[in-house]
Amino acid sequence: MDVDVLLVPYDSGRYCERMGRGPGRLLEEAVGPTLTRLGVGWRAHEITVPGVFPAEIRMAFVLSGTVSERVRESLAAGRFPLVLSGNCNTAVGTIAGCGSPGVVWFDAHGEATTPETTRSGFLDGMPITILTGQCWRTMARTIPGFAPVRGERIVLLGARDLEAAEEALLDEIGVRRELAPVGEDVYAHFDLDVLDPSEAVWNQWAAPGGLTVAAVGDTVRRLDGVVRAAGFASYDPDADADGRAVRAAAAVLEAVLSRRTIE
Repeated sequence: MDVDVLLVPYDSGRYCERMGRGPGRLLEEAVGPTLTRLGVGWRAHEITVPGVFPAEIRMAFVLSGTVSERVRESLAAGRFPLVLSGNCNTAVGTIAGCGSPGVVWFDAHGEATTPETTRSGFLDGMPITILTGQCWRTMARTIPGFAPVRGERIVLLGARDLEAAEEALLDEIGVRRELAPVGEDVYAHFDLDVLDPSEAVWNQWAAPGGLTVAAVGDTVRRLDGVVRAAGFASYDPDADADGRAVRAAAAVLEAVLSRRTIE
């Protein structure tokens, strides 16, 4: 198995700022060393969109479109796509490129606000609602291969910092909150603010009561189906003063690679 590491170093449309610096740090200190140590062939490619004005909404969907195309190319070549992104909404492009598989999503947050319910105005609080066709439908259709994923084919694990409107919408569309089969093909998403802060601090939105690194790894090993692609998102190097979050990412990646990821 060879791996294509796709770096998407943007946060809210801004290149290499805040969480946009996360992909490079993860590649240098976690992903590259782990792949090399395990004897996995890999290559890295940075995805940029020069010349596009960095408006958050437009940029998010342009990036997802490019990611979808690159993921599709990787899979066609028999390689495993590993996407490192500044924002979680880039996962919409990864999932589209995989042909809309089932989704196992690790996150402290519900990721299910909409333009009508958001209090922060942060587009990156909406990836699951975009993915399931609850909002931004016109923009989502610009992503090659995009098709809404039914809520029952998504498992959201470790979420504990949710708004009431998110809880209601997740229940309404059938997103499951405990591990269950989601299909033969799976995309695994890791926003490691899912971890308890005593384990590691991934970004500024760390919330108490999270999972341990060991629990995340064990869950990954127990996933049903073939993991076709994986993504690590929303890592802010400034929040990781002691480097534990980088080490956590390396451990979780090793758990992903311990599985049979490509048939």
